Amino acid sequence: MSATTRMRTALHTSEQLLPAEVAAKSETWLTRARSYPVFSRTWFRYRAQAWLGLFAIVDLLVVLISLLIGADLSKAAVVFVPLTLGGTALHLIGPAIAVWVRKQAYASKKEAVLLTLALLLGGLLSYGIFSGSNYLTKYLVVGGKDVSFAVGGTISATDKSEPKKVGTSPGVSVRPAQASEQDQEVKKIEQSPALKIIMQGFSMLFIGGVITYTAGAVDLWYFFRQKKRLIEAVRQQELKAAQEARREAELRLSVLAAQVEPHFLFNTLAGVRSAILTEPHRATAIVDHLVDYLRATIPQMRSDGSSAQGRLKQQLEAAAAYLGLMQARIPRLSYSVDSEVSDAALPPLMLISLVENAVKHGVEPKVGAVHIAVQAKKIQQDSVDMLELTVADNGVGFAAASSGTGIGLANIHERLASMYGARASLVLKARADGGVAATILLPLEA
Repeated sequence: MSATTRMRTALHTSEQLLPAEVAAKSETWLTRARSYPVFSRTWFRYRAQAWLGLFAIVDLLVVLISLLIGADLSKAAVVFVPLTLGGTALHLIGPAIAVWVRKQAYASKKEAVLLTLALLLGGLLSYGIFSGSNYLTKYLVVGGKDVSFAVGGTISATDKSEPKKVGTSPGVSVRPAQASEQDQEVKKIEQSPALKIIMQGFSMLFIGGVITYTAGAVDLWYFFRQKKRLIEAVRQQELKAAQEARREAELRLSVLAAQVEPHFLFNTLAGVRSAILTEPHRATAIVDHLVDYLRATIPQMRSDGSSAQGRLKQQLEAAAAYLGLMQARIPRLSYSVDSEVSDAALPPLMLISLVENAVKHGVEPKVGAVHIAVQAKKIQQDSVDMLELTVADNGVGFAAASSGTGIGLANIHERLASMYGARASLVLKARADGGVAATILLPLEA
């Protein structure tokens, strides 16, 4: 599964904590929602709890202040009940619809459009709730009159149907007709059209910012930012896992080489010992091929744990030396090593593992002449240069092959997957004339 697919699956299904590199650093009750995927049910629950708790504190403070200044609580409710209901609806309805949209796991572009529409729909519904609750509370408390805060801490209700009477109220001083020049200048500034426009602009920006934040627009931006960061986090996790898998595969290969090498040497030396007395020339040939083989393979075994890449030329030489050694031990064996590619990058000991597998499971169990062909060539796959390595034998084939643990082939599969992913493969096929052909396909790299 690709990083993008894993990210979308995690974002659409997970209700768990986000990775440390993605989640918010704060753990307070006001910001706990940031530690979960935006528009998830867990995120919505913590977000709603923070909002309702905050508004409960604000409303409690309003009640206490109203009692302290002697204001009429019923008339204060006309102002704060619509604000509480409308603000809560604005904060919860749109995001609640967005949570449902997120659960549908739409494609990215469609999801972005629907999330935006969900928040806009929530804004419209909350405006209706605010307007309805505002009208209803005014009608129930003050009979439809406007309610405003008056200087001195009292709340007054004004009936729009009654014309305002001009006169002098007790306790209010009337300013002289001739005001001072300073008062006139202040009055001119207060009545300046430019100042009114600036103040209205600042007021609209502030109110618009509060509404935008409350309605979830900031959460929508954070949702897309979170997706991007989660993609990067998943990619880093996959890279780390691939590196660990490669190190583990290389360690297994080192152990396998350490286990196979003594066994191979003991068998070869036993063959030399038996041939010295009866076939000294064959014994000499076995020793010569053994020297060539060790010269080609020991450097690869030593660098296996620290080097991710070997060379094709060295491995072809090692394969030829090994087959020459096997031919000296098993005279009925013939072989060929051909390559259309002069040299290329190739993971260490990969080719020789296929050759050894062919000898063990194809050549040794068969009675009579047998042939192993090693071939390397360049092919095109989806307009990409690929290296194709084939080790083919006409031995006993799959049906009569001796049983084995399959560690070598499994190790090759793991190493190809960790180094190249889906771009490389190992395929074993039965040949029409008997035997098995093992083919490694991987990107051609100089």
